[in-house]
This record gives sequence, structure tokens and C-alpha cells, in this order.
Amino acid sequence: MNKDKKGDKLAAQVATYLIGVAAALAAAGVMLGLLGKNVAEGYSLLLTASFGSATNLSLFTIKFVPLLLMSLAFAIPLTLKKYNVGNEGQFLLGAVGAVTVAFMLSSLPALAAIPLLLIASAAFGAFWALFPALMLYKFRVNEIVSTILMNFISFYLVLYVATGPWRDPFAGHPETQAIPSAFDLPVLLTNPAINLGLVIAVLAPLASYYYIFRSVQGFELRASGANERAALVFGVNSNLLAPMSLVIGGAIAGLAGGMEVAGLQLRLVDGMQSNYAALSIIIALIAYGNPLGVIVSAIFITVIELGGSAMNAVMGVPVELVYVIEALLLLFILMANVFERRRR
Repeated sequence: MNKDKKGDKLAAQVATYLIGVAAALAAAGVMLGLLGKNVAEGYSLLLTASFGSATNLSLFTIKFVPLLLMSLAFAIPLTLKKYNVGNEGQFLLGAVGAVTVAFMLSSLPALAAIPLLLIASAAFGAFWALFPALMLYKFRVNEIVSTILMNFISFYLVLYVATGPWRDPFAGHPETQAIPSAFDLPVLLTNPAINLGLVIAVLAPLASYYYIFRSVQGFELRASGANERAALVFGVNSNLLAPMSLVIGGAIAGLAGGMEVAGLQLRLVDGMQSNYAALSIIIALIAYGNPLGVIVSAIFITVIELGGSAMNAVMGVPVELVYVIEALLLLFILMANVFERRRR
């Protein structure tokens, strides 16, 4: 009986997401029609821009990896109803940590250089999340405010490093010199171009799912998120778990920044975070913080992002249409979830 109930609940959740996706895509088709564009061509570009060729698949991977990890950095604290809006700053600090290790220990062989770079980037990200975590633990400072403020500091820190002694004097944009090649992530495939970062990015949510839903500590996280006061009564240290979740999220976001440096940019670049932070929050909210759901949501949002860019380039569709589709997707899924809960 319990299995039947779980199956019904899973089927209802899948149906909810499918309804939300269908409604968002239908709305996109209506807007394309109102703009006088070919709706069928728009849908075709939306789907083929990510998987139509080896080059497109490479572009998909480039966008997907940081989005997946930054979404996970937001999703883990979300389990305790905490909002790690500072994943953007933690991403940037991870990138700073990566170039710091690469330039200060430039003579290391690749076998030691790559693990050290990844550890350093995660440590820098966790360190940047530690300040909001301590303020939450000691003074109950709202983590949304503190993490956002830390983001602003990180922007100027990146600018300082990118224009400091490691700057590239021949670049017309604030950025450092290229890191030594020993610190580049190993390439697993050349066509499409896929490096070790994709493997790490996919393993991270799988490990997070096991931790949250299959371990005692994960049960405590979920219990604290469901009812903090009740969890405290039953001996769960909720006051410590929430700050700890922010630090874990910071480490994951920092790892994303390090892999962006070592796997794509090969240097620290001012503005390298792009729009990852905003998209990662949408992805995590669509998945309701579930690490496995984050994978699916990240795939879908990446497809929309690349498809929207293709429609803009080929059909002249305004790039703002992509943001509208993403917002509608989140809105429709949230509405469908509300209706499903009321129905039950």
C-alpha cells in the first residue's frame, strides 16, 4: 500500500512538471506567433541548439556544468528553508582560489595540481559562506541579506585580482594571465569537447541525494527544514545544521568557480559568472531543492538558454523572450504544485 502511495505521489509530481513545461512552451509559441515568427522553426531551434551537433553538445556542457553545481549550492540549504543567494560570490571566490593555487604553485605536476586546485576552490567558496553562516548562528542574521552583501565584496575582489600582479597586460578586459597547463582539467572527449568537470558535476547531486535522503544526517536536515522546533525537541541541533548547510553550499559553488577556471576560461575573468546565479535559483526552486530534480531542471533551463540564443541569432527573436519563458516555467510549475496539493 505504501509503495502504491509513493508511486501515485511520484506520478502526480511528474505530471505537475510536465503540465508546467507544456504551458510554458505553449506560451512561448503564442509569443512567437504574435511577433510574426515561424513557430515550428522556433521550436526546432529550441530543441536542436543543444543536441543538434557535436559542437552544440559542447556548448550545452559548458553552460550545464556551472548551472548544475550552482543550483545544487542553492538547493542544499533550501532543504532547511535557507536561501543561499550568495552562490554567485562563492562561485567567484572559488575561481579566485583556483588561480591563486595555480600561480603560487605553478611548478606542480598535473597529478597533484588538479586535485589541489579543486580542493582550494571548494575551500575558498566554503570560506566565503562561513561569514554568513556565523552571523546566522551567532546573531540570527537573515542569510539572504548577508549572502547578498558578500556578493558585492566578491565582485571587487575579483576585479582586484584580475588587475593585480597576475593581470594579462595585453587583454582589453580585466583578467589574469592563463594558468599553467598542468592545472587544466583533463579532456575526456574531443568531439564533443567534454572534460572531467562534467563527471564531477553529475556525481555531486547524486552524492547529495544519497546524503540528504539516505543518511541519518540527511534525515536531520529534512526534519529541521520541516519543523525546526520539533526537531530541536527530539535532539536535532537545528541551530547548527542551517549554518552548516550554507557552508556546504558555498563549497559546491566554489568548486563550480574553480572548474570554470580550469575547464573553460583558463584564467580569472571579471564577469565570468554571467547569469548563472539567477538561473541557478530558478532551477533549484523548480526542483524544490531535490538534487535529482536539479539535474533535470538544469538540463531543461540550459536547453532553453541555448535555444533562445539560437532563435535570437537565426530568427531575430528578442533575447528577453528567453527570460519570459524561464519565468513562466517557474510560475506554471509552482501553480500546478499548489493545485495538486489542494486536490490531494
